[in-house]
Amino acid sequence: MEKLDNSKQTDDLGNAGAFSLTDTLVALWRGRRAIAAGTVLVTAAGAAASLYLAQYKSEGFLQFGGAIPMQKEKNPREKESPGIPLADYKRFAAAFGAVDRFDQFVRQNKLEGNAGVAGLRLAFASNDGTAKMIEAVYPFTKLDAKDLMEQPKDSSNNVIGLRISYAAGSAENAQRTVGLLGRYVVDSIVYLIYSDNLRFKHSEITSRVTKLDNDIIDNKERLEEYRRRGESLRQIVGRHPDSAGQAARQVVSVTEENARFLSPVTHLMSTEVEASNASEAIVRARREQRQSLLRRDYYDRAKQVLEASKSGESVLRALDAVKESVFKDKDLKDELVKEVYNEISIDNQNAISLFLEKTRFIAGPSLPENRSTRLSSALMSSFLFGLLFSSLLVLGRNWWRANGQKIGA
Repeated sequence: MEKLDNSKQTDDLGNAGAFSLTDTLVALWRGRRAIAAGTVLVTAAGAAASLYLAQYKSEGFLQFGGAIPMQKEKNPREKESPGIPLADYKRFAAAFGAVDRFDQFVRQNKLEGNAGVAGLRLAFASNDGTAKMIEAVYPFTKLDAKDLMEQPKDSSNNVIGLRISYAAGSAENAQRTVGLLGRYVVDSIVYLIYSDNLRFKHSEITSRVTKLDNDIIDNKERLEEYRRRGESLRQIVGRHPDSAGQAARQVVSVTEENARFLSPVTHLMSTEVEASNASEAIVRARREQRQSLLRRDYYDRAKQVLEASKSGESVLRALDAVKESVFKDKDLKDELVKEVYNEISIDNQNAISLFLEKTRFIAGPSLPENRSTRLSSALMSSFLFGLLFSSLLVLGRNWWRANGQKIGA
């Protein structure tokens, strides 16, 4: 008897779980009002969310205006490759991809109240970081290599620019943020370059000043040696006044077979020439040392500016004022001083031209007119989701009413 009851219960459950298209359609028709109401509510909620959370995506192409870092000493026959070598770009990307570096830039430029800063800070702290916002652009891609078969001669695959994009709640905010990102990237690259360059130059010039000092000491010792040798040779010439006419017996070398002679007068002349060369070397070393001291003073003060600022653009624009402070009490009519002054001026002008004028957006930042997600697509998706969800609720309610008691029994 117990087995019969169990069999009957299993049969009832099996029938309860059977699917009938007719019953399903009837249930949906009976619950049409609930389905319609649920669909309308979900569609309205989706439309409201789409309008409230709408995203506008702005894009821009930032072009590097030349070779970065700048090549001061280059072969004029070699063609300069624009852009940033890949190894240097990876180093720069690691720097501007850090949220700490971005915070330093924001504080330095007093941008805390900017509308896009909060969103950028969250993006920098995310797992993707700047990868989705900042994309390197190369002159040759893999597809280009297939089409060209091989790269043209005298070419390189440096990073020639950046494709920058950002999505925000308003078109104006998205456009401003792309511009801010471009400015931030260039600022970070300039800061890193000058952070390395100023420290390296200061150490290099300090070592150069010390080396020149040793060169001057060495040439002074040689000069003194030549003077002593000259005095000895003059005494020899004085004791042998007819030695100047013995050209045929000038001592050059002595062997077992023969001897070649060089007159004391010739020795004296060569010694005087060597003494003159040593004197000229001392003059050149002192001249270079004076110029190196001026450069070291300049780099000393430039380092102080670098340590007081975290903005590459601020450091770059302050270098001209540093130069003027170094040379304000110097005589610029002195060609030695004027040469260093002009050299520093040219370097600063070239840097400003490269980083702040030639490196710029040549496309964008764009002002998006349409949302990144269309309202019609959002309405359609919300409608379909609402219809499906409401229908499942109606079917689930009907199924529970019809089979809930049987399952409980």
